Amino acid sequence: MNVTVVGLGYIGLPTAALLAQRGHRVYGYDVNAQLRRQLQNKEVATREAAVRQAVHDALDSRGLTVVERIGATDAYILCLPTPTVEGKPDLRYVEAAAAAVAGVAQPGSMIVLESTVPPGATERIFGDALAAQGKAIDEFRIAHCPERVIPGAIMRELRENARVVGGRTPQDAEMVSRLYASFCNGEIARTSLCVAEFVKIVENTFRDVNIAFANELAIFAEELGVDVWATIALANKHPRVNILQPGPGVGGHCIPVDPHFLSDANPIVTELIQAARRVNDRMPYRIARRITELVQPATGSTIALLGAAYKADVEDARESPSSRIDTLLRERGYRTAIYDPLVERFHRPLCGSLRDAVSGADALVLLTPHTVFAEIDPGEVAALMRHPRLMDTRNFFDADQWKRAGFECYTLGRPAPKRLLDAVA
Repeated sequence: MNVTVVGLGYIGLPTAALLAQRGHRVYGYDVNAQLRRQLQNKEVATREAAVRQAVHDALDSRGLTVVERIGATDAYILCLPTPTVEGKPDLRYVEAAAAAVAGVAQPGSMIVLESTVPPGATERIFGDALAAQGKAIDEFRIAHCPERVIPGAIMRELRENARVVGGRTPQDAEMVSRLYASFCNGEIARTSLCVAEFVKIVENTFRDVNIAFANELAIFAEELGVDVWATIALANKHPRVNILQPGPGVGGHCIPVDPHFLSDANPIVTELIQAARRVNDRMPYRIARRITELVQPATGSTIALLGAAYKADVEDARESPSSRIDTLLRERGYRTAIYDPLVERFHRPLCGSLRDAVSGADALVLLTPHTVFAEIDPGEVAALMRHPRLMDTRNFFDADQWKRAGFECYTLGRPAPKRLLDAVA
């Protein structure tokens, strides 16, 4: 088939490459002219080797062509960001792409939305866009197929993960599922538009609520003087319990965003979802407050932050709690130094090395548990710091090892050092 992929970001670009690998003639378009030029020059801005290789192969084979405008093809797959602004979904990017597609799409072609949207939005957006062009939605195959991949394993998960295809009609779902079956080896479930939209939001909202529960347990455990990590590990031995891990907050483009699609649509019946969002949104404030209790005075003190990405072993810093914690500390008068060997784009410059970050620091705070950080020698770090203090928000380091190196250690969800408890009391 001839397929146009609109939006060449972290989902659209690998999807386009995979479609090309499976024999489709793919046209990739993005409103970002600079990105189009880079891709036309085979410059792929991602650390994921599998994505880079797939894109290069697709471009070299001419199975994928990055185009300057959207044309008439058999199918269109829209992969646009859908952020929230003040808790409300911002669908402008999807609406603009839908309008562009509606202007060129011919009757009988497929129009598929992968972006996360509130239930009911896919039919409304495409219906309005087509109607504005004097076209009837009944003449097109309309579907919603939400993405389900994780940064760091995008190509594998695009091929192997189960997918949900929601069609405006059962026939639409059937035809679009055949297109996805050409490159997806996982099970493809067919359903309605509204159910598919709802499924994606529910998946990420479940994780947000579960993490909020873990974060509340961590705070409660500190009050009790018990170890939340041991507690969760033991509780998870129950065959029907699966508590996630606490941490300094929730980041990424999905989990902290998608619950708002539900709470904005119906704030009356989403009290639990809204409460979970508040719990997770407050965690950076709690971590910042704990740091201020560990390190006084703020003026003249430097806090080294380890990790800018929102999760381990990825380069993605979108919605990262590290950014909020850094801002909160600086507002309170601390100097901060941030080190993350994987992240290139952050809200402010990062340190070029661990040595640069920890030299003269008064505390080291582990925010992102990158595997590479396990190689850090606490003795070498202690020798560089002014005051060897460690705050581990992920239970990543061996606290006893760091204590032997001379560190005062505090781990989120474990009893705080006696000095800190006395100071708070």
